[in-house]
Amino acid sequence: MFIILSMKYPVLTYCFLGLFVLASIVQLVFAFTENQKFRRREKFLCLLTLGLATLFAVPNEPLLYIGAFLGMLGDILVLRKKTFNFGALAFFFGHLCYLSEAIFFIIGTKNIGYEQYISFIVPFVIIALVIIMFCKKDAKHSTVEAIYQGVYFALLVVYVPVLTLGMSTVGSYMYLSLIGAVLFLASDTILVVTHFGYKFKRYDFYIMITYLLAELLIISGLVLTLIR
Repeated sequence: MFIILSMKYPVLTYCFLGLFVLASIVQLVFAFTENQKFRRREKFLCLLTLGLATLFAVPNEPLLYIGAFLGMLGDILVLRKKTFNFGALAFFFGHLCYLSEAIFFIIGTKNIGYEQYISFIVPFVIIALVIIMFCKKDAKHSTVEAIYQGVYFALLVVYVPVLTLGMSTVGSYMYLSLIGAVLFLASDTILVVTHFGYKFKRYDFYIMITYLLAELLIISGLVLTLIR
C-alpha cells in the first residue's frame, strides 16, 4: 500500500506495467516460435510500455524513463546490421542514465563522498582495454567495433560495484537492479555472439527473456529505492 501511495500516478503506472508484461509475453512467444516478422514489429512495445510505466511512477526522475526509451530505440536499431552500432550506442546511453540515477541517489544519502567513485574508473578502464584487445584479435571486429564493445561491456560490469555499494549504504531494493545488470550482461553476450555469426536454435528467445527481465529488474530496483 505504501508503494502504491508513493507513486505519482499509481493507476496509470500499473496499467502500463500490465501492458509491458503482456507485450513481453507476446514477444517471447514470437521469439520461441521463431516468428521473426511479427517479433520485430512488436519488439518496441515492450520498452515503450515499461518507459511509460516508469514515467507515471516517478515523473520527476527523467533519467529512469529516458533510459527505458533509449532501450526502446536500441531495440529498433539493432534489428538491422546497418544500424546495429547505433542501437548499441542507444543502449550505452540508457545504461549511463540508470547508473547516473543510482550514483546520484547514493551520493544524496550523504553516506558516501564523490571521491570514492574514483575507484570505479580504474577497473572500468582496465576491463575496457582487455575487451578491446581481445576483440581486435578477431578478424570479424573492426577497430571501432572493438572499442565500443570494450567500453559498453565495461560499463555493464561497473554496475556490480556501484549497485553493491548502493545496497550497503542505502539498504534498499538495489539488489533487484544488481540481478538485472547481471542478466543484461548475459543477454548482450548472447546478442554479440550471434551477431557475429554463431547462431543456435531459438537464440532470440534467450536474448529477449534475459533482456526483458534485466530491464524490468534494473528499473524496478531504482524506482522502489526512490519511493520506498
